[in-house]
Amino acid sequence: MGERVMRLRRCAPLAVAVVAWTTAPAQAQWSITPHLGANVAGDVEFRRGGPGGSLGYLGDRLGFELDFQRYIHFYKDSEVFPLDPTAPPNCTPAVARVPCRDINTDAMGFMGNVVVPFRTRGATNWLPYTTAGLGVIRSWTNEQDRHQTNLGMSLGGGAIYSLSGRVGLRGDVRYLRGFVDESKRAGVHYEDYGFWRVTLGATFGRLR
Repeated sequence: MGERVMRLRRCAPLAVAVVAWTTAPAQAQWSITPHLGANVAGDVEFRRGGPGGSLGYLGDRLGFELDFQRYIHFYKDSEVFPLDPTAPPNCTPAVARVPCRDINTDAMGFMGNVVVPFRTRGATNWLPYTTAGLGVIRSWTNEQDRHQTNLGMSLGGGAIYSLSGRVGLRGDVRYLRGFVDESKRAGVHYEDYGFWRVTLGATFGRLR
């Protein structure tokens, strides 16, 4: 597992660079999208998320983007290992000799994605798309020296609705998965994990 993760980490930046080089002609349609995201299912905390954004290019048939997401309270407390005896679910007010406290786990995700738009004649305001990519997810807790960085992948899609030639609304649904080196025991979460993320935001750039 460890060797596979290292090989994929080395290949991810090269893949993103190749896509960027092959898809960006002289008349590039660049856009930037600040958004808010929430986790709606999977192995992480439900209905938690945070701010994020993406910078990308959409051509006629292919594009790419760099995606960033901040996750607030990321992992489920019951799956953080080793469990803190003063935190749930080990700690309950009935048996604790000290006040129970929460394990705050946060994370940041960085992904480089290939984007495939579906352009149709007559539907100039709507632009649906699919996307897939690789990157990293870094997570940490409020405890000292508890952090880890893992290879991540994403797969999903969404749509952009153009309000004008330069401003639009964007909705996006993606499945993300983190690949964890299970031989290491110095981090926060020791198993692979996956989750669904929904984002809503405003897109600025050349949209038509």
